Amino acid sequence: MTSPLTLPKGFPAYRGSVQAQYPALEAMRGMVLEPESHARKADLQSPSAAPDSGPPRITVLIPAHNEAATIAQTIRSLRRQTIPVASITVMCDNCTDDTAEIAEALGVNVMMTMRNTARKAGALNQALAYVLPTLGADDLVLTMDADSALSPRWLELASRTLQLDPKVGAVCGAFIGEPGAGIIGQLQRNEYFRYARIIQRRWQALVLSGTGTLFRVGVLQRVARERGVSLPGIPGQYYSHASITEDDEMTLAVKTLGWKCLTVAQCETTTEVMPTVKALWTQRMRWQKGTLGDLHAYGLTKMTFSYWLRQAGLYGGFAVSFACLFILITALVIWPQFSLWWTGGVLSITLIERTWTVRRAGWRGMLLAALIVPEQLYSLWQGWLFFAAAMASLQRREIAWGHLAREVAA
Repeated sequence: MTSPLTLPKGFPAYRGSVQAQYPALEAMRGMVLEPESHARKADLQSPSAAPDSGPPRITVLIPAHNEAATIAQTIRSLRRQTIPVASITVMCDNCTDDTAEIAEALGVNVMMTMRNTARKAGALNQALAYVLPTLGADDLVLTMDADSALSPRWLELASRTLQLDPKVGAVCGAFIGEPGAGIIGQLQRNEYFRYARIIQRRWQALVLSGTGTLFRVGVLQRVARERGVSLPGIPGQYYSHASITEDDEMTLAVKTLGWKCLTVAQCETTTEVMPTVKALWTQRMRWQKGTLGDLHAYGLTKMTFSYWLRQAGLYGGFAVSFACLFILITALVIWPQFSLWWTGGVLSITLIERTWTVRRAGWRGMLLAALIVPEQLYSLWQGWLFFAAAMASLQRREIAWGHLAREVAA
């Protein structure tokens, strides 16, 4: 069972009239939050400060917008953890479905956001403004999506990693795709399995994934304090409202302040896959444009250099892929005998590599990889998307968030 959360007066734990329930939220007009005054200076300024003795409390925050179809499985995955959590709070952000009712029926805290226009970042900031004053600087906060489910030992392994190394500020896991959505879904699952292999070998987290990240409270407090000083953003905000990829921006913030961000290999999160090409395009456009916007906000620094380099590599890689495809087609027309021999060798190597790296996806994933053509077309589609996102970023064009509406299972 989830233990009750001790909250300051005015915390919006129940649904109903905003004005009646949230008197303390009136101070949050404009969504500019003040840093916690109770935090000790040493906790906020030193990434290497030693943690207090005793096990930390883990507080879970789940922002949700119309997630009635998935919120139950998300909460149940937390209840199946090998270590208990102190509390679970679902932040219902402008919900028009039964997300709040389902969460309440499962015995967790429910918070209704107030006049939030900053989507997920705004919902998290409202909750953090009330929850963090009740916690110690060495307690832990898990933020996760309402459409994701954690593997049973996720919290145990992630919290142990934070306890063993005080220089680690946050820990996330690899995410894998849920079943379904046909070929479009399988392409995403294969992609996620390959990405998981990369980040699990490196341990260093490229992005503190919104599907699930465990933070030190002291790190979140420091981020809020440094907004507008050493970090972009408005003083007092934890997550930046200016970013459309709040998890990516938070990663840059935590690393800029000197903490390490790690990925634990056995911490896996099952998350949704987009069921259509249109939905996938909208999701990935937001991810890529948001990444470029975050890097622009932080500029070129020692910390961001590898991120800029990776972006250059991605764009360069897609450009080379397009060029190689053009050369191959041309060669097949001009010199077909040599081209077929050369193509056969390249395809053999590609076949082995592509199928082996998705073996966890089962026979469907391996078969799709063995066909080669679908994944190559998917790669070319991604290249087109990346350049479209770059143009949208240069033109400062707004793009859709792309919330996926799902039916509640009977």
